[in-house]
Amino acid sequence: MESNQLREAFIRSDTSPSGKWWIDLPVGLSIGGNDESATVDAVCLTSRPQELPEVYPDHTGTAYVFNRDDERVGVDKSDMFDGLRKRDHFTEETVVIVGFESGASSVGSVGELFACRELLSADWNWTVDETVLVSDTDSDHISYVCDELSIRAMRVTE
Repeated sequence: MESNQLREAFIRSDTSPSGKWWIDLPVGLSIGGNDESATVDAVCLTSRPQELPEVYPDHTGTAYVFNRDDERVGVDKSDMFDGLRKRDHFTEETVVIVGFESGASSVGSVGELFACRELLSADWNWTVDETVLVSDTDSDHISYVCDELSIRAMRVTE
């Protein structure tokens, strides 16, 4: 299953957390140079009502940050999230951070998820309730590592 399909299948499933979903969230905006950031696959603000990501056709909320037309004038998604972060509108949230990898997850995926969690914490005053790694293939090695590091490893199939 492709990573975007895996992400959508998980977000729409009954096993995913409920809340306001942001996908491809730039993190690390408050650290280093202006053009340096990483991207976390998905964040669910569980302290908010259920809302699918705005890129899904059945999104019912308002466009929260990013409009593709902004790219034409040189404003990208990182700029928009940085502006949102500085306005302190989304403070003291409780969140779940989710990473996705099609196929079997790798040790690098676990490390990237941890790095993104730390960068997210540097940017926002949020409580990370849970860290989840979703793939569509089991891996005994990654399941063991996730158990040891308190990451919930989940498998999603079509």
